[in-house]
Amino acid sequence: MELRPKDIYRVECTDFLSEDALTSLLSLYQPVVGRNAVIFYLTLYSEGRSQHSQENHGRLSAVMNMTMDEMERARIHLEEYLLVRTYVEEGESRSSYIYRLNAPLSAKTFLSSRELTAAFAAAVGQKNAELSVSKFSVGTLNTSGYKDITRKITTRPVSRDFDPTVQYSKVQPRYNFDPDQTEINFDYEHFIATTSSLVFPVELRTQENLKLIGKLATIYGLSADRMRILVSRAVNIDSMSFDDEKLKLMAARSKPDITEAKDPYALPPVSFLQAKQNGRPVSLADKKILEKLSIEYRFSNEVINVMIEYILKISDNKLVAAFVEMIAGEWARKDIQTREQAVSETKKKNAKSSGRRREVLPEYYGRKDNEEETADSEELEKAQALLRKMGNLNG
Repeated sequence: MELRPKDIYRVECTDFLSEDALTSLLSLYQPVVGRNAVIFYLTLYSEGRSQHSQENHGRLSAVMNMTMDEMERARIHLEEYLLVRTYVEEGESRSSYIYRLNAPLSAKTFLSSRELTAAFAAAVGQKNAELSVSKFSVGTLNTSGYKDITRKITTRPVSRDFDPTVQYSKVQPRYNFDPDQTEINFDYEHFIATTSSLVFPVELRTQENLKLIGKLATIYGLSADRMRILVSRAVNIDSMSFDDEKLKLMAARSKPDITEAKDPYALPPVSFLQAKQNGRPVSLADKKILEKLSIEYRFSNEVINVMIEYILKISDNKLVAAFVEMIAGEWARKDIQTREQAVSETKKKNAKSSGRRREVLPEYYGRKDNEEETADSEELEKAQALLRKMGNLNG
């Protein structure tokens, strides 16, 4: 039915337009529903909060500088995306409308919808969509291996030459990493929320850079606030570049923020090794060894900690890079991924032991009070030979 200037309206709404909802409305909904629809929505919201009587659409048209047709099209766009529900009571001389406003979805919820994200990407283009999504991305659960059983809903159709599935896969949150990256323990949500785009531009927030940031924080036991400072020093705004090597060096030279845990083997490797050294700082050379075990060999913190403790016991408390890499290569070939597998591997080594040298094993090995096990003599010979060759590098 045709909207007329003398038709009256009332607005039903509450004080629900939060900062997050307003941001979502302007940055995500606006490209999809159009600017007139957003103006119509905000004006209804403003009017509804202080409306004491019925008013006509002629006045609303004057306030928004919109024609009746423009207002009606704007309302329809809002209805298509469930931002407004409209009720009408028809009369001979004039009709009466009630506009019931719904709060915009949060940015996180909006971007979790395949249909809404597809419509947004179609409206702004792929590149702009990726930049926008990276601004609003928050930590998400990895859905790899799960089946999507969401019931499809009918929304405003998008262009026929637009493939929602392909586009959505390209604009999904940038730090939802591969399933095997479970060793990353970093508060991305806090990091993104507190890091200004002037400090870390969205163009540089690639999956590779965000992954490296999380890995370094996990290895060295650094908080999101500390990483924000280090990242700002690794960014060159003029050249719009990110120096990953500089970030690695700064992270290695930083003191760990996380130094305690209920389970010591869950500590960041640097914190674990520092505890083994009675709280004394870990050398830069040893830190780089731990970094390599995490980034290149892709071992989890627990596996690294079990490995380091094992190596320290059989090599007179020394970490020689060549020897560590030899053990790491062996464990990688055996596909050791969990703490249980790492512990089992060290127990196998000790099961072959001779009586040349006795070792006291950690409690988690599950030995009995009177049980004695010794280190593998062949392993000891290899370790001692390497130590002599390397000249006690880390002694």
